[in-house]
Amino acid sequence: MILDPVELLDILGNENRRRILQLLSFRPFYFNEMAKRLDVGPKAVIDHLVMLERAGLVECYQDTGRRKYFRIVRKTILEVAVSPHSYGVRAFHSEDAPAVEDNGLVPDMKLLRDELLTLEEKRLELRALLDGIESREMEIKHIACSAARSYAENQLEAEILTALLSGDADATHLAMRLEAPEIVVTDRLKRLEERGAVHLLDQEWSIR
Repeated sequence: MILDPVELLDILGNENRRRILQLLSFRPFYFNEMAKRLDVGPKAVIDHLVMLERAGLVECYQDTGRRKYFRIVRKTILEVAVSPHSYGVRAFHSEDAPAVEDNGLVPDMKLLRDELLTLEEKRLELRALLDGIESREMEIKHIACSAARSYAENQLEAEILTALLSGDADATHLAMRLEAPEIVVTDRLKRLEERGAVHLLDQEWSIR
């Protein structure tokens, strides 16, 4: 069965479903027994069990007295990895876990340490690169906004040019962003076009 890690995260986000799994980790239970233990209505317990069963986390079986019990199907692993520059989740059954080479040797701690130091160095280099890009981006935006203000004849024209620095847009969307009448924005765009600051292509205005 293919496990959807995002779906499992959603399922386990409910406290009562987590409590049900915690209870079933001790032994199988029938739903009325679970309802009493958890102080949750039988109907709600059944709904939770149906969802857990559909996700392949629990299964139902009957004992000799024909009573229906629920139990955890098998060991399931859900991994979440979060770092400053990445996020990932994966889920698998224990028998499907990624193979780890086992040659009976103790890992060389020095080699592991050296690799960790190398990865840390690369991470710091990447962070420095990102910081440099963000700094230059802020600098360019500041220069561009200053240029827009010096070129514009009024505040609205400056705001129009600044908005177009983020990408092309039609007059309607510009008017909505600037909270100005579209007819006024269109008039200013045409004046900017006459001065060679912007041009219209396929109904969208852009910096020339």
